[in-house]
Amino acid sequence: MKYDRDITIHHPLSVVYPQHLENINQIIIDEGGTQQSFNGEIALNLDKVKKNCGQIEITRLKSMDMVVGLNDTQRTNPQTLLVDFKLNVNGIRSIKTGDYKDKIKDSKLLLFGSGISVYNKYVFIFNDQLIQQSRSIIIRGLQNPFAEVLTVDEFRNEYF
Repeated sequence: MKYDRDITIHHPLSVVYPQHLENINQIIIDEGGTQQSFNGEIALNLDKVKKNCGQIEITRLKSMDMVVGLNDTQRTNPQTLLVDFKLNVNGIRSIKTGDYKDKIKDSKLLLFGSGISVYNKYVFIFNDQLIQQSRSIIIRGLQNPFAEVLTVDEFRNEYF
């Protein structure tokens, strides 16, 4: 599965909140990163959708940072990928796996009913210095074989 700009742009939430389609490099900067690894690819900023939807019960949800559209090489299997950036995490003690479980669950609720399924992997992106410890904590703590812990470059190479 690889990034698909059309699925990202035409996702029902993107149609309702087009102002929250953002350059992935800008989302990375907003989340504490410095790398400019992408070439104009865009994503839907779920945090901003949640904050600006106007419904109190939704604004209280925890959300992954962004969602991108994916498709297979034949373009017959559109899906969305949930991604959360943890680039400003300074130490492994601040990694709370319960928060990550809630983010996955609540983000799936936000996307529910769109007609586009959520891909069965959930991506958490950490800075290069903490990647190994983060992988161990997240995989063990979430007890979810579909959680992926990647660096920005690994994310780009895997999905773009």
